[in-house]
Amino acid sequence: MKNPKPTRSPLTLATLLLAAPAMLHGADAPRPAAKPNFIVILTDDQGWGTTSVMMDPLVPESKSDFFKTPNLERLAAAGMRFAQGYASHPNCSPSRAALLTGRSPASLHLTDIIDRNGGPEYVGNKLIPPNHIRMLSNNDRTIPELLKAGDPAYRAALFGKWHLAAGGPENFGFDMSDGATGNAVGCRAENLPDDPKKTFSITRKGIQFMQAQIKSGHPFYLQLSYYATHAVDQSRPATFNQFKNATKGARHDNVSYGAMLFDLDEGIGRVLDAVKAAGIGDNTYIIFTADNGSIPTDDPGNINGPIRGCKATVWEGGIRVPFMIAGPGVKPGSVSRTPVVGYDILPTICDLAGMAAWPEAVEGGSFKPVILGDGFAPVKRPNPVLVFHWPHYQHEKHSIPDTTLIADGWKLHYWWETEKVQLFHLDNDLGESKDLAAEQPKRAGEMKKIMTDYLAAIKAQTPVRNPNYDPATDPVLKRQRGKPANQKTEQRSKS
Repeated sequence: MKNPKPTRSPLTLATLLLAAPAMLHGADAPRPAAKPNFIVILTDDQGWGTTSVMMDPLVPESKSDFFKTPNLERLAAAGMRFAQGYASHPNCSPSRAALLTGRSPASLHLTDIIDRNGGPEYVGNKLIPPNHIRMLSNNDRTIPELLKAGDPAYRAALFGKWHLAAGGPENFGFDMSDGATGNAVGCRAENLPDDPKKTFSITRKGIQFMQAQIKSGHPFYLQLSYYATHAVDQSRPATFNQFKNATKGARHDNVSYGAMLFDLDEGIGRVLDAVKAAGIGDNTYIIFTADNGSIPTDDPGNINGPIRGCKATVWEGGIRVPFMIAGPGVKPGSVSRTPVVGYDILPTICDLAGMAAWPEAVEGGSFKPVILGDGFAPVKRPNPVLVFHWPHYQHEKHSIPDTTLIADGWKLHYWWETEKVQLFHLDNDLGESKDLAAEQPKRAGEMKKIMTDYLAAIKAQTPVRNPNYDPATDPVLKRQRGKPANQKTEQRSKS
C-alpha cells in the first residue's frame, strides 16, 4: 500500500442538519479534529422495507406502513440514502468480512457463515458446495488497521455481533470489543426485559468509547453490530404493548418484529443524541446499513419490501438493504440512485480520511464523490459490475446455488444446478417477475460471460457435480414432494 497523502480538515456543514430536537450537532461544537470520526451501524437481517424511511421515493412500499423508526428518519433527513444499497452477501459472516476488508465474499472464499461447512446443506444435493474458509483471514487489512496506518492516533472498537471467529475483533485492529461473539448472545432470554437483543448495552458501550476518545483527542472508528433484527424477536414489554395496540398496516402487522425494530431504533437514536451532545457532528460520518435482507414472512408486501426473495438468496430481497450516510458535506435529505455495496465502505472511509490508496486486493470503490456531490457520480471499482456469489444450499430458505450480476439496471441469475440463466430489468421490474433471457439472448450471453470471467479472475470457489447424487434422497426434491399445496412460507421466531 502506498503512503497516504496529507489530508486537509474535512468539510463542515454551513447550516444545521435538522431542527432542534433532531439535530446531530451541538450548539457549541468544538473545532473539528484533523481527522474525521466514523460510526458504522450494522443491523442483522434487516429487510429493505422494514423502516419508516422511504428508501426509494419512487417505491412507496420501500417504507413500512406499520413499523416505526423515527431515529432512522432523523438520519435520513440529515444525510443521503441509497435507493440501491446492497449488502455484500445474503448471509451474515461473508457480508461482515467484506465490509471490514473491502473485498467480495467470493474473492475472500467466505461464501457461507463461518460455522456452517458441512451437514445437510452439503449432503445429498445435485451439487457439492465448496468448503469455504472458517474464519476471517489475517492476510487482509481491515478498516481500523488501515486507519491506524494512515494516522496512528486512530482508535477503534466493535461492540455486538462479530461472527467471524479468528479470536475476535482485537486481532484485527480493534482496541475494544465484546470478543468473538456469534448469534447466541442476542437471543438469550436473560436480555429481557430491559436489554432486548442487547441493543441498549451495545449502545451504552459504544457511547462510552466515543466519549473517551473525544476526551483524549483521538479520532475513532466505532462499529455497532446490533443483533436485532435477527430472530428471535425481543422487545421491552412497554414497546410490545405499544405495537400490540397500534393500528395495523395494510401490508405489515407483525407486532413482535415492529417492537424489536422500535427498540433498535431507540438505541440508534441514543447514538445520534450522543454525537449531538459531544458537538462532533461536523467531523463525524455515520453509516447505517444491514448485513443482509430478512427471512421470509407471510406479510403481503414482504418485510423486505416489494422485492422478491429473502436472506440466503441473491434475489433482491436477500441483498438490497437500507443504506444511509450522514456527515460533513453530505446534503441533508438527499437520495442517490448510484448502486453501492457493503465492500465499498472500506475504500470510502479511507478516502474520507485522506488516504491516497488502499490495498490492491480491495474490490470496492469509494462513494465519497457520490455523497459530497449531487448523488449521481458513479462508484469506480476495479470491477465495474456487481456480482453476488451464492454457491450453497440453505434448504429452510428454499435456496439453491445462484450467482447474479447487476449492471446498468439489468440483473442476470445463473443457476448452477441447471446451468440456465434468467434476466430481469430491475428498472422496470423490481420484483424480478418477468424473465427476459429469451427476448434478450445477446445481452444475457454477454452478461454471463462477464460474470464467469470475473469469477475466474478472482479464483472464486464454485459448486461441483455430486458423483453420488440420488434423486430419491435429494433434499430439495424431498421437500417439494412433501410440501402441501397450501403450505405457507417460514414464520419468524417470536419471544
